[in-house]
Amino acid sequence: MTARGPTANRRGLTLMELMVSMAVLAVVMALGLQLEFQTQRAMDREQAKAARLGSEADLLSLLRRDVRAAAAIGPRSTEARLVLVAADGRRVEYRVTPAGVERMGPEPAAGLLAGVEGVRPRFSYPAAAGRVVRVSWGEGAAARSITLHLRNRGTL
Repeated sequence: MTARGPTANRRGLTLMELMVSMAVLAVVMALGLQLEFQTQRAMDREQAKAARLGSEADLLSLLRRDVRAAAAIGPRSTEARLVLVAADGRRVEYRVTPAGVERMGPEPAAGLLAGVEGVRPRFSYPAAAGRVVRVSWGEGAAARSITLHLRNRGTL
């Protein structure tokens, strides 16, 4: 028995079937591209965060070393400037600039936080006989701080 009628010689897709399959493919591709863009943005954010944390760690490592070695905090120290004086009279100065944080003195290091958005440390000096430096940075929920004590253990 052979088939007769309009479906007897059908060999392919109708125009309607082709259009439906192309529409489904377009939706699937759009969802895939959206997922790719979201993943890329998340990776960019995480890389920026890692760079900022690395720069913060470098700065804090230098600060910790210098503060522990210092004998006194210089009188010209402000919220944007930290002046440390060693027992032998050597001085190291940290300045917060629009370009980042600069360290001046022996082994100068410019641009410690250059290119890192939103990280501008502030120095404060709690009343502890001039032997304590508090370094804080960030705003709101992202605010962090560290307190460093002068120990007069070496040279700057």
